[in-house]
Amino acid sequence: MPKDEPLSKRDAALKERRLHILSAAIDCLVEKGFHNTGMRDIAKRAEVSLGNLYNHFPGKHDMLIGIAELEGDELSQFVDVLSGDQPVQETLKHFVQDYGAYTSHREAAILSLEITAEAMREQDIADLFLRARAPLTSALVKLLERGVDEGIFRKTAPTSQTACFILDLIESSAARTLVEGSEAQNHRNGLEGFVLATLKD
Repeated sequence: MPKDEPLSKRDAALKERRLHILSAAIDCLVEKGFHNTGMRDIAKRAEVSLGNLYNHFPGKHDMLIGIAELEGDELSQFVDVLSGDQPVQETLKHFVQDYGAYTSHREAAILSLEITAEAMREQDIADLFLRARAPLTSALVKLLERGVDEGIFRKTAPTSQTACFILDLIESSAARTLVEGSEAQNHRNGLEGFVLATLKD
């Protein structure tokens, strides 16, 4: 079915039910962790029967596939920002602030850590989430390359590596502010200045 073709009422209802179940699964994973969450826990949180749950998701692995798809959809907003035609430095500033705010949400940070731990155990789960993250990394690489081409940024390492460093810095800084209970905005401002100072030619 083409993306711009409207869903039938049945398909729309199925999509809504899947999203509802995935939301319940995310809540359970955040509260109890991946290995302490069972399918019954998710069914109870979603207020659906266990059989209905299995109709949509045969197992927790299938739910991770759905969560990876949701993450890809959420990250698309940042891909759009990075791919815009605004000045490079302004675009990067906005990205550091906006992506930093996104990753500073407690639920997002915990879910990311849960998934990262599971991805370290299971390569297929790692592959799922790396694919979901790939467009974001690619868009950041292109922005950095544009900055180098325009003489704004210096190139000190492979651009793909620099992009990964920036993403890692934003995400780990967000997690640290949550652990410390410190002011996230101050961290983002400091991180923004650090990233730009490191990249400038």
